[in-house]
Amino acid sequence: MARIHTLTLLLFAASASLASALSNEYSQRDLNEERVVASNWQQHAPEYEALVYQSFNMARDNLANALNQLPDGKKAAIVTDIDDTLINGAIYFSSLVGTDSARTTDASIAWWKDKGMEALPGATDFLNEIDNQGIEIFYITGRFNEVKEDTMANLKRLGFPIKGPEFLLFQKRDNETLTKEGQRQKIRDQGYHILMLLGDQLDDLGEVEGRHYTQRQQWVQQYRNRFGNDWISFPNLIYGSWESAVADNFNQLTPQQKHDANLDALNQSHFSQIQNPTYAQHSTNAMLWMYASADYHALTQQAYNHSTRILDKLNQNTMENPAIVIDINGTVLQYTPKKPDLTQPAPGSEQNEHTWYLEQQKNAKPIPGAPEFLAAAKEKGFDIFYVSERPMSSGLQGNRKDIEELTVKKLRALGYPDADETHIVLKGEYCSTVELKNCTKTFQRRAITSGQVDRKKHQIALFIGDMLSDFDLEENGFDPNLKVSVAANKDLFGRQYVVIPNPINTRRLIAIYNENAGKHIRDLSSEEQANVRRKILRNWPEKPF
Repeated sequence: MARIHTLTLLLFAASASLASALSNEYSQRDLNEERVVASNWQQHAPEYEALVYQSFNMARDNLANALNQLPDGKKAAIVTDIDDTLINGAIYFSSLVGTDSARTTDASIAWWKDKGMEALPGATDFLNEIDNQGIEIFYITGRFNEVKEDTMANLKRLGFPIKGPEFLLFQKRDNETLTKEGQRQKIRDQGYHILMLLGDQLDDLGEVEGRHYTQRQQWVQQYRNRFGNDWISFPNLIYGSWESAVADNFNQLTPQQKHDANLDALNQSHFSQIQNPTYAQHSTNAMLWMYASADYHALTQQAYNHSTRILDKLNQNTMENPAIVIDINGTVLQYTPKKPDLTQPAPGSEQNEHTWYLEQQKNAKPIPGAPEFLAAAKEKGFDIFYVSERPMSSGLQGNRKDIEELTVKKLRALGYPDADETHIVLKGEYCSTVELKNCTKTFQRRAITSGQVDRKKHQIALFIGDMLSDFDLEENGFDPNLKVSVAANKDLFGRQYVVIPNPINTRRLIAIYNENAGKHIRDLSSEEQANVRRKILRNWPEKPF
């Protein structure tokens, strides 16, 4: 690992500030650069908004059952976090990029008082529905008491139902207060039964045991059945308690020590093989969240738990050969890009980008929650079709179906049902030579429903994937690259469409960067690409740093 550290630090030094380069010490400015890709995805990817709608839809769909279990004599309540659960608080953190500043108390207070706050998609609608049903809503936050009035005014301006200051539980500036679990107990002590908890941090949902990310992942595994049930999680890969879970006393470390700890946590990923030093630096937070946070596990468990409940509600007798269509890379298997960089060839495979990809896929792990869900779905009588844009062959001589064979072998080894050549539907199998260049998943889905795949016409009960192109939006006249397509179909997420978070999906990132660059980023230099990524960061105009 020392060799990887040395190589990575030398590469990063080329893009660091002059002072950092001269001292060879990683600075706070350098550390701030590590959240660029995470911010790009959370602020621009339509999949992020789809995940937010999905979380609120899950909460809606679980409400009736929760109310049926309300104990006699208890009052119903829902408890929610505020920042990046109801309103967009991540702009504060993306605004730190390009500065020498870390998060401070004074800057946080100024941000919390800012009147330019925005509600997250679907948040006001959901809470007003809850309020109209006579269910009390409590807001628990890490914000300080001195900004309670400003926060109340901002929430009311955005349309959130606020009955009074007693329903907002804040903390003292000196942090000498109850934990969030302590605040939740105060609500219970008033005679309330908490139906659901909503939040973007694990601490918003329960009292997390352990500080290291591996311990936190074990905690998620222990309580996995609660995610998507009475615990509703929201994605936040720009900041959070997961950042400090990579090392002991993380918040007391220097920027250099924090950077080293981040690299250590990523030693089981493809991070060290990214050749572009600035892209590696910019990708750090996004990859940490995917590979070394319990929060990612919570969201995938949530998605698959809820998918099970969706199937339980379906009447299969009214469906013709019911099937589930599910993506592979990043949905059932740990995500592996075709190449570690956005535009450069994979190391040692300049003539064939699939060589590197094949090697990486051999070690891919299952996505948390996926094996159990698919096994249960198969037992219920659903056919499983794995639809992927990976080709059948790498194109290497004598390997006509090597990618298909590896995929079958890998899924079988992990115990996935229907892992055979029929049910694994790869790119090009159902496209003519003329269509091959623009062969999207539409053709594969059409082959499944028309009977081309197994001579049975299937009705698709559920689509699961990490990109909007994994759903039948295109067949219904919607562009899977646009946020307006998400808003137009907001009621389908967490119902007919289930989204698995994947902020390092290079296809989505390239699409975002191409759109904002006005050309394909492969035509830009490394420095120009980095500037595109920085340029699209959302900024806090009144930032005091």
